[in-house]
Amino acid sequence: MTIAKQDRKENQKLALSLMLRELEDRALDETLFRTTEALFTDVLPTTWEELAHQECVQKVAPSLYRLTAKGWLVALELSGIAQSATYLQRVGRLLAAMKQHVTPRADSAIVSLKDLSKESGEPEGWIFNVIDSKAGATGAGRTGARWFGGERGRLVEIPVDFNLEPSDITSALTVQHLDRIRQLEERLESLEEDRKQFHCPYCDAPLAGIFDQDYPDYHCVVTYESFECGYVTGDGFEECPCPYGPNWPKIDEFDFVTKQEGDLWICDPIPRTARAKRAHPRRQSGRTEQEAEERAKKAATPKSR
Repeated sequence: MTIAKQDRKENQKLALSLMLRELEDRALDETLFRTTEALFTDVLPTTWEELAHQECVQKVAPSLYRLTAKGWLVALELSGIAQSATYLQRVGRLLAAMKQHVTPRADSAIVSLKDLSKESGEPEGWIFNVIDSKAGATGAGRTGARWFGGERGRLVEIPVDFNLEPSDITSALTVQHLDRIRQLEERLESLEEDRKQFHCPYCDAPLAGIFDQDYPDYHCVVTYESFECGYVTGDGFEECPCPYGPNWPKIDEFDFVTKQEGDLWICDPIPRTARAKRAHPRRQSGRTEQEAEERAKKAATPKSR
C-alpha cells in the first residue's frame, strides 16, 4: 500500500542522519554509501530516489549514493548539530583562520585545505564540506570562502571582503541554515505532491497516460491512469497491479503455454487465479522453447528493488 507522506519524510530524515553519522569528518566527494549495507536496513528503497530528486544525494551507481552539500546541510539542521555550541565553535575557528589571510590585504587570498586544517585544527574533509555547502557564507553583506576558479578542489579562495566576526557566528549561521532548510522543505512538499500524482507509488515509474472511459449503462465516466511499469488505476483504485507492488501475483498463479511461430517460440503467461487475471505480463519470444518460457517466467515474477 502507499506509504503516508509523514512516514516518508521521517524515513528521509533517518537516511540523512545515518549518512551524517557514518560520514563523520570525511569529505563529501570521497565518501560513498551502499544502500544494501546493514546500516540502511530500515531505509525504504523509494527514500533514496526521493532524496536524489531533492538533490540531497547523488546516485553514482546502482545501490550506491553520495551525500551532496545540500544534503549535508539538511542533515546538520535536522540532527540539531547546526545549532550546537560545538559546531558553531568549530566553524568559528575555521572562519578565524580564513580571516587572517585577508587582514590586512588588498586582494583575495588562495589557501589550500591542508593549510586551513593546520591553522584551524579541523580535519580537511570537514573543511571541504563547509566550503562546498557554503556554510560559511552568512549573508547580510558578508562574503564566504569559495572554491578557487569556481571548481571543486583543494584550493580555497578567501575574498578580500571576508569579514565575519566570531561574535556574529551563532546568529548569522543559524538564521541562514534555517532559511535554507525552510526552502528545501517547501521544495520537498512540492516534489512529494508531484511524485504522488505522476509516479507509480511502488516503483517510481513515470505516468504513461490518462484517459477517460464512458460507461453509459452505469451512467458514469471513469478516469484511468496508466504508468510505464504497467500499474493502472481507475478513479484512484487499482485496476492492474505494479510488478513491484504487494498485489502482483506469484509465479505459480500462471500457466506458461509455449508454441512455435515461424523461426521463433512464443510463450504466453496464462492466469490461473482472479488476482493473476488483473496482471498483464507480456508474452515473450525466444529462439528455443526453453528460452521463451524462461523469459515469460521472468516477466511474470514479482519484482523487488
